[in-house]
Amino acid sequence: MFVVERPEELQALLGEAADNDPNLEMFYTLEQSEAVAISRHFNVPFEADDRTTSLYQFAGLGETPYLIHTGYELALLLDGRKKFARMGEEYPPERHQNEDRFDHYVALGLLHKEVDFQKFDLPVYLKNGRTFAGVRTVYYTRKGEEWRVPAWRLIERASRKSGWNEHFERLEGMLFGYEDWQNDWWIENLRKKQRQFGTSLLYLAVSARELTGIESNGWRALPAMARSLEIVSSFSEEPDDEEPRRLMDGTEAVALVRFRVKTRPFLDLVDAPQKRVRIFPASHIKDLNRLIVDDIEIVMRRDSR
Repeated sequence: MFVVERPEELQALLGEAADNDPNLEMFYTLEQSEAVAISRHFNVPFEADDRTTSLYQFAGLGETPYLIHTGYELALLLDGRKKFARMGEEYPPERHQNEDRFDHYVALGLLHKEVDFQKFDLPVYLKNGRTFAGVRTVYYTRKGEEWRVPAWRLIERASRKSGWNEHFERLEGMLFGYEDWQNDWWIENLRKKQRQFGTSLLYLAVSARELTGIESNGWRALPAMARSLEIVSSFSEEPDDEEPRRLMDGTEAVALVRFRVKTRPFLDLVDAPQKRVRIFPASHIKDLNRLIVDDIEIVMRRDSR
């Protein structure tokens, strides 16, 4: 464990994988060279050698009054303390980290395994030469608990209709095998950390005429526009990075506005769910308005003259 006072330095060392993660909330599997560079830069006495190395934010045990299953899936499945696990990663490759270890116990008849593939409409090409064709999800349960896999698929399918909420969060926790009091604590903690379940913040720069239209719509819907919309997604309550602010550059926009939409149906509307900056056709504004769940707010404003 080490403390990072300037997250942007660690983000730079992680390279392209962290471009859209300014708060470093994601889970990173490091190349050996990356682990060495991070160790040297932050003076961390750690040698990866040929071992698989992961990097992620530490959630102190004092913050959570029970053991979080992430990272301990195999041991807890074998012990019976965890009932269900799923591993989702882009493919290729066609294997997740430590899959061989899981497969050993599948072959012994102790664990049940199922695999789903979700292919992207278009391949994703990275600057490092890697190409991702889609997402591969692997499910594990103990033998006799196979029903948990189709149960999860039903939960996911239902959430795509209404958006993720605390009821789905609780059902997911129950499938994983958490106790009721643990699910109660988890959901209450999420309520404190995020404004609303299953939603995403979007940022848009608007002209004076468009801002007047938003006001005329009671701050609940975008007006009809004769242009495509460049929209930035964010997990932050404030535009604390440059990407949302960049929408104002070189335009006649007088305001930067933000609004919250239901995440799952919004991702169904866009061509590239994995991207943060999206171009939204004007013909789909009506569809977008149906997904807005709160008032549209002005984040930044400048004189229109």
